[in-house]
Amino acid sequence: MSASNSLRGRVPGQSVMREVVAKQRGLPPQSRLARFRGVNPVVPANREIYRAALGELLVGDTLDHLGPEWDVLHVVPVTAGDPEIDHLVIGPAGVFTIWTKNFPGYEVWVGGETLLVGGQHHDDIPRAKHEAERAGALLSAAAGRTITVEPILVVANPKRLVIREQPSNLVVVSSRQLLRWLTRLDRQLDGTEVASISDIADRDSTWQSPIEPVPDTQQLHRDFANLRADVGAARSTRMLWGGSAFLVIAVVVWAGVGMVVQYVISH
Repeated sequence: MSASNSLRGRVPGQSVMREVVAKQRGLPPQSRLARFRGVNPVVPANREIYRAALGELLVGDTLDHLGPEWDVLHVVPVTAGDPEIDHLVIGPAGVFTIWTKNFPGYEVWVGGETLLVGGQHHDDIPRAKHEAERAGALLSAAAGRTITVEPILVVANPKRLVIREQPSNLVVVSSRQLLRWLTRLDRQLDGTEVASISDIADRDSTWQSPIEPVPDTQQLHRDFANLRADVGAARSTRMLWGGSAFLVIAVVVWAGVGMVVQYVISH
């Protein structure tokens, strides 16, 4: 496989956005009644993928603010059968793989090698470590020298992130902390080393998984933005119905209290 710059055109969340858009497009149109009631247009089977796309987009936007000394590749294939690297970050502080998880509304608890989301165990810590190890092995093989890759597990906008103890050889941070954490690390690589590793990471031949053609990312963003708009409209409708129900209940209660007060006064 010849070297090329096909990875450079990839955008955050590309694979999961494409998957959820394709799956949603294959569904029957939402009924008028469902839209009237504010039913979430993303069906339950597709909501985990949808949340994953939101998380990768959020982290991608954060990484855009790292500055010119840093380079970031998105949706990098590692080996066949392994998940793609959400974000491969190369900069003065070293080389990092970012494993992104989006658990909106949940408390995330980390104690060493244990990750709990809403009290339930998740296996993201060993999976994130494995991803970094494979990336490091492939980058080292392509470079002809050892390139150390450190894993980061980023939790996108958790309700609360409790770190009792960081895992060994991995750091867990929230998306809000990521930029500050990266930019405060000590310098490990100079500009020449960053450029050299970035060039190696950008070659198709470095990775052992087939490189798919880059899709029309502008159209993909439009399709996903339309889906997000539909989800937002449904949420607003549910909030409107909820507010209306609260108002009706309040009026009924207030009317009942008024009747009781009037009865007491008249007797």
